[in-house]
Amino acid sequence: MTTADGKLANLADAAELARGSARVALGGWSFSRRPMAAAMHWAAHGLRFDELLVLTGGIETDLLVATGVVQRVRGFYLGMEALGMGPGLKIGCEVVEETETSLMLGLNAVVEGASFLPLPARHGVALAQLRPDLRSLRCPYTDEEQLAIPPLHIDVAYVHAWRADRQGNAVFAGHRAADRLLALAARQTVVTCEELVDDINADGVEADLTEPLVCMVVHAPGGAKPGGCLPSYEADWPTLLDYCALERDAVAGWARARLEGLAR
Repeated sequence: MTTADGKLANLADAAELARGSARVALGGWSFSRRPMAAAMHWAAHGLRFDELLVLTGGIETDLLVATGVVQRVRGFYLGMEALGMGPGLKIGCEVVEETETSLMLGLNAVVEGASFLPLPARHGVALAQLRPDLRSLRCPYTDEEQLAIPPLHIDVAYVHAWRADRQGNAVFAGHRAADRLLALAARQTVVTCEELVDDINADGVEADLTEPLVCMVVHAPGGAKPGGCLPSYEADWPTLLDYCALERDAVAGWARARLEGLAR
């Protein structure tokens, strides 16, 4: 999407790209740089898609499970770390188990255009037990048993950046997680950002994501709260604790209230 104002879009239009998707990915790590504004919009407006892909699933994942946005989550960790579990994960959901390695292989298989990438079976014994859908094969060179990790195609990836410009160049700052890989593997990528600047390269800063990988940019100050987005702000631990104490039927209202607060 390119307009007279570059790729700048409002949150509603950007969030709508996920409706009915087979797989949506969210960037960030732990409580850092999670695209909470998009997640809260989906929760507040009853949008649905099939599968959520996250590396580590935290409050954004819990929120989407609690409000029925997704029924299936794919990742290698789900939880609120030392805070325990929130109202969504307490009720449970369908989980597709991955490891860090299998997720990276699946995403890289998309980027490389491969039908699968191999994982030595000795490194995936538990994964094979949990995932009967994975097929095994013998390496033609070593005869070693391997697991074939299929590509993880992503319809839309949403990542939150510290700064971005209207053309789609973005700087994460802090932990980069696997956000660039998600953008490379996704058919479309949306960047929400704390600060919108005219030219990300004006001060000699190197972009973490560049224009060709991004279809929309949303200026969303505070869009990672109650998580953190350094150097702008740290995680809001009291609010995270309050969220964990919510009942499931109160989560959508919590999301609507916070979304209205961001809009003001």
